[in-house]
Amino acid sequence: MLERAKACLHSGARDSLRCAQPAPGHHHYHHHHHRSTRTLHSSFWTHGAGDLELPPWLLSSNPAHGLPAHGDSSAGNSRTRKKRGRESTATVEASDGSLFLDFLYPPQALAWLNQTGGQPREKWEGRNARRLPDGFVQTSRGYASRAYPQPARAQVHDESERDGQRRDDASRRLGPSHPLIGELLPEAGRAEEAGQVATSELEGGEDIAQELIRLSGDDGEEQTDAMAKLRNTMSASRDSYKRLSPEKALLLSDRVLGLYDSLQDSDKEDSRLKVELLCWLAPYMTTQAEALCTELYRTIPVEERTLAVYQAALNVFLRRGRHVQALILHKEALQNIGNGDQVTKTFFTYALLEHRWPLAMNVESQHQAALASSQRDGGASKTNMFWFQVSQIPQLLPHAMEFAKYLRSLAQAKTDNEQVYTFARRFIREALLQEFESPERARYKTSVAPQGGSSLPKHEIGKLFGHLRDLSDAAKLYERLLFSMISVNRRYPYAQIHRVVSFVYKELRKKAASEGYPMDEGVFLTLLDRLTHFWGALAVKREIHHSVSVNRLVSDWEVDHEKVSLDGVSHLLRWYSSQGDLANFEKWWAYLIQHYPEFAARKPLLANKIYLHARRADLPKVKEAFGEVQETLREHDESIPTACWNTLIHAYSRDDDLQGGLDVLSDMVEQGFKPDEYSFQPVMEMLARRGDVEGVRDLLHQYDTLVQKRREASFYGSLIQALVNSGDMDEAEMVLKEALVEVRSARVRGSLTGSFNIIITAYALRRDVDATMQTYRWMKSENIRLDSETFGALIQALASYRQTHAAFKILRVVMPEHGCRPTAFHYALCMTGYINQKMFKDALEVHKHMTMRKIKPSISSNAAYLEARARKEEIDKNLWDRRDHDWDSRVRLDETMKDLKRLLQKFGEGDNAVKHPQHRSGPRTRVRSVSSAYFSTLIYIHGQTRCFAAVKQLLDEYRSLGRKVNGLTDIQAPIDMIGSLMMAHLTAGQHDEVERCWDLAKEQANEFSKTEPVPQLRSPNQDAEPEEPGDILQLQPSSDAQEAGFQIDSKSTAPSKTTTDKGASASTKSSQTLVPSSDQSDAPTPKPSPGRSYILSRPLRFYLYSLGAQQRMRDMLSIVSRLFTQGYTMDNSTWNAFIQLLCQSSPPLVLLAYTLTERFLIPNFPGWAPVSANGYVPHASARQQGLQYIRARYLSPGQLMPQYKTLVHLGAAVLQLRSIEAMGRRGQIDDLAGMDKYIGSMRQLRKEAPRTLFAVQSMPKVDDALQNRLLRRQ
Repeated sequence: MLERAKACLHSGARDSLRCAQPAPGHHHYHHHHHRSTRTLHSSFWTHGAGDLELPPWLLSSNPAHGLPAHGDSSAGNSRTRKKRGRESTATVEASDGSLFLDFLYPPQALAWLNQTGGQPREKWEGRNARRLPDGFVQTSRGYASRAYPQPARAQVHDESERDGQRRDDASRRLGPSHPLIGELLPEAGRAEEAGQVATSELEGGEDIAQELIRLSGDDGEEQTDAMAKLRNTMSASRDSYKRLSPEKALLLSDRVLGLYDSLQDSDKEDSRLKVELLCWLAPYMTTQAEALCTELYRTIPVEERTLAVYQAALNVFLRRGRHVQALILHKEALQNIGNGDQVTKTFFTYALLEHRWPLAMNVESQHQAALASSQRDGGASKTNMFWFQVSQIPQLLPHAMEFAKYLRSLAQAKTDNEQVYTFARRFIREALLQEFESPERARYKTSVAPQGGSSLPKHEIGKLFGHLRDLSDAAKLYERLLFSMISVNRRYPYAQIHRVVSFVYKELRKKAASEGYPMDEGVFLTLLDRLTHFWGALAVKREIHHSVSVNRLVSDWEVDHEKVSLDGVSHLLRWYSSQGDLANFEKWWAYLIQHYPEFAARKPLLANKIYLHARRADLPKVKEAFGEVQETLREHDESIPTACWNTLIHAYSRDDDLQGGLDVLSDMVEQGFKPDEYSFQPVMEMLARRGDVEGVRDLLHQYDTLVQKRREASFYGSLIQALVNSGDMDEAEMVLKEALVEVRSARVRGSLTGSFNIIITAYALRRDVDATMQTYRWMKSENIRLDSETFGALIQALASYRQTHAAFKILRVVMPEHGCRPTAFHYALCMTGYINQKMFKDALEVHKHMTMRKIKPSISSNAAYLEARARKEEIDKNLWDRRDHDWDSRVRLDETMKDLKRLLQKFGEGDNAVKHPQHRSGPRTRVRSVSSAYFSTLIYIHGQTRCFAAVKQLLDEYRSLGRKVNGLTDIQAPIDMIGSLMMAHLTAGQHDEVERCWDLAKEQANEFSKTEPVPQLRSPNQDAEPEEPGDILQLQPSSDAQEAGFQIDSKSTAPSKTTTDKGASASTKSSQTLVPSSDQSDAPTPKPSPGRSYILSRPLRFYLYSLGAQQRMRDMLSIVSRLFTQGYTMDNSTWNAFIQLLCQSSPPLVLLAYTLTERFLIPNFPGWAPVSANGYVPHASARQQGLQYIRARYLSPGQLMPQYKTLVHLGAAVLQLRSIEAMGRRGQIDDLAGMDKYIGSMRQLRKEAPRTLFAVQSMPKVDDALQNRLLRRQ
């Protein structure tokens, strides 16, 4: 023992001196030398020889697995020492303070000590311990040193940092076009991180190579024999080739070859050594190593050749391209060892990956021949094991498609044979089963198109099924593959593999026809469900290529089983009722009665007869169907189920008939039926649309009392929608936070995706992108599932900020990345965004994008397309430039009219049954009058271009179509169409028709904007509670506000901070008596709901223009006052038009105009933008909203602000007021008699409207047509 210690001390001293030398290649003036990371403890020089006799585990206090000892701070401070550049030391003390001399023990003993007591290791040892075989941990000797050239490492670190900075700069330069797109797109850079990990592992491998080479060196004075060194080197460096660089691997293999060459001839004949050396050298790709491996395999006796020997030799043969020798080896392995099929798997995998198909078939034939000649038991099971092992090879399908190409080349060369096709059938079978029966979900890319997506070459895969026809169980195999593609646990979404399913189904039907094999009815039913949903999302009903359809499937079902099963008929009836397809529903209802006449078969489907007409929004037909169902159930002594009541309430919701829905719900409860969540939800939706917060809360309380079940998350969505429509966004967010807590605690059932979508959409419509994205991030942080409506809100936010290109990128890129498929609703949003930016060609490109992907259009997408088409044709015909010249009133948009007729001819009865949101529909456009959305836009555009003949033709066609669809003689136009007609009549100067249209619009608005009280729902056995009389002291007089003139109320003159922040909606409600009203009082009209208070803004604006053109100022003031008294409000455009008309009267009503501007519009005025001497070009978004030269670009729909044109008119009115004061008030129009107080004086203006007067006086002087005409006219 002492002699061994002496030799180790000499060797350690020599290594220490070597480490003290300057680094190779460094100049003498360098102060940074290689330093050892482990130094000798001071107790080494004072230890006694008695310590050597004690067991090492008694002396060692080291923790297991390389953890620092208790109280040792060296591990914790290693990072600090490394940063300071100090020399790190590792002291390993025994329990008595002495040093454990690990270098005095052989490696085998150290390995045992590490397993029992825990041997301290350096960082590279702990990192690479798992890579060494059999749990062996290579420990460094106590005096060994590791040296690092510090300046070189620092230089490499600096270069890596610079490279990383350059990569970051490049990534920033190549970022997305819009910040929102960058946030929504998935993060990148994983490949770069993987490259950095690989580099670090390579560096670690180079560090360990130094230790492995040193282990086999001759540094010690007393060395073991060459055989022991060779064995130790191979044992310690097993699998090191995976971590070493090619240069280090070559150095290590040369070292091992040198050690083998230094052996004596007798030692080289050791069979065990030959086996070990062959297995160790096989991975090293050098000529010397491969030559020696070949020689070693040849000299190893056949009876001593194991699986490891065959695998190592096969690796060398295949790498050298010696396929003949590999086949000989494979044949011998199958005969010599019992587990030779492992060699077969390795050999076949090589042939498969290299696409060496003759070699692969030879391997399979050798395997089959060996099993046939074998006398061992289990030969039959061994035969199946070959293909089982083939199925374990990953990604077989791409290789199967390559093999199919090889088969085609053989067929063209006429060199194919039956053996080749037998192999092909088995191989393709395993590839297809592996691809479609794997339990793992496939990684695929969602496509914009419903029938697109994934990276599967569908046509090439379809051809593979033809090779399976000659299998004995081909029919069963086709059915098995078909069911795996359409089952619930399928790897791919059905829409993305529909074409592959069509190929399988085609082959299966051929087999079924030739062999009389009937398909299982379960497969028929599952495929029917997939096909109905697939074709329901497409704009076409068939495709050019072979594609299985619902009609084809039903026909084959009847061929195999004589009739469609009851489950199949029920599915078709439910599907067609949800789509509003009357013809197909009646067809299959007759089929049901014919083949299943029992009442028990029809009873569960009676509600679908009502639901069919409910989706078509045909309320009279719904009532008729409900009565028929009641009569049928009465004949069989059955009570009407709750589902029928719920469907009837849903029909009233589709027609937006709140009173009717409440009546049905009351009747349901009074007749003893217990409602459920589906009974309350439609009524809550109608209340939410109107902004009736108290009504929704009342209904929620009655739900808790009557149903006594957990609330649904959709109920909170209705409450949030009501708060949003009433303008209380803060309270809406508070309700959403409360709903989150309730859902997390399982007191509320359902998903909150819809509630978050309501908040996001509300902020998007208010053009608040920051709040929209903040809510979106909140939604993601709460792990709430995103859906297509979430991205629809983001698209709306970008489109409202005139970033439609970025919005369209969300549709094309971001939504597929998140697994959401766009619908016609998203395309309508993008088209509308381009239309608002007057980019009509781009809007038509969006529609083309949708059409090419066969996405089923909707009412909103068709309406947006017609508007873009009409505007584009209007520009092409140069109609606007011809307005002031030779005007041709007969010019019409002929191409757009043709498109309208085409859409009306293709108008399906189920187009109004779509369940995704409908953009561009009016606040109260009845769903059954879907064509009004098409006609309104064209009527408005033709009215602008004075093509009144086209307006009359469009109106007649609309009425004719309405009579055809609804069967009604009196067809009334909805409010959005009335507004378009008023624009046409106004342009034609037909003021009587404008007034008649206004009366129609007012009548409709009073009808469907009124609020309905929620009744108290009581069952028959529930006694009504007596009403308590109210306190007489609480009675308040009604505020009629029927005053002859406006009053300056101190409470409403200065708007509150809340009013200023929230916009105009609050201020208009708090000051409804500021405009003059008529002395004549109207009949009492119901107050409109908060969500419908803006419904008359557009018709009112046209009516005010008509009254202004007739100088009927008294009627104008009376109309506005009456509307405010009744609870209606005006949007920003109507307010500005009203102020401008007040300024344009003769004489101008200056004081009234300034006072109303001061109270309603000027609080949100941000001031004027700086206009330089070089000129100022207003932004397009500001010009579109009339905010030129104002510090604003975007306004939310409810925000009020004076427009540039309004302020110019106010300036012109001041000039006229000064002229009136100077010249006297003579020549006044009789219609304005008695209204002198609305004209006012300059003194009154300074007192009542100082901010408005300052805004007018500080208005920048711009040389434009408006100021020149109004302010600088002679």
